[in-house]
Amino acid sequence: MRSFKKDLSVNESLNPASLNQILKSLQKKGCLNNIGELSGHSFRVGAALDLLERGISLERIMLRGGWKSDSSAMRYLRNWEFI
Repeated sequence: MRSFKKDLSVNESLNPASLNQILKSLQKKGCLNNIGELSGHSFRVGAALDLLERGISLERIMLRGGWKSDSSAMRYLRNWEFI
């Protein structure tokens, strides 16, 4: 993943910790403090939940999320209630 400087020039890569800092800054600017703290992890969980709700098999969700075991993927999914 590449990052951009303020002048829009491209850096070699984006530090993984930078993503969390960017999300927290955007969340603060957007006054979205009532939804819990966003992180890169939030998007991984959200994507897995979206796939599950669309009826995608656990095997395919695991491939998308990069999980190697059922138990790892299920840790992401089991704490959520579906309506």
